[in-house]
Amino acid sequence: MTGASRWLWLMGLGLTAASASAQTLAGDPQWMAQKCSLYTEAWQALTSGQGGDGLGAEFLSRHDAFLASGCTARADVCPTNAAERGVADAVSMMAVAEGMAGSFLPFACR
Repeated sequence: MTGASRWLWLMGLGLTAASASAQTLAGDPQWMAQKCSLYTEAWQALTSGQGGDGLGAEFLSRHDAFLASGCTARADVCPTNAAERGVADAVSMMAVAEGMAGSFLPFACR
């Protein structure tokens, strides 16, 4: 095996292991509950600090549905103004920093 092919083989092995670990965590109910708890705390801290100023009723109700589902329902929470985008960006950054995949987040505009 040449140096380049060995490197590619090791890279593939590492990606396979990382993918298996991510799949294991993704299906772990305790990790899901922990993600939802961390996310809920961040959401409450962000929205209570700004008092909900600029956050529309549909944005809030869809997000409430996401939280009520234990962070499992695809709620399609669509930020439509600067305040909503700011909150969505901030909570998304926290989620990624805590190791949550972007697919966990409820934000989507269809």
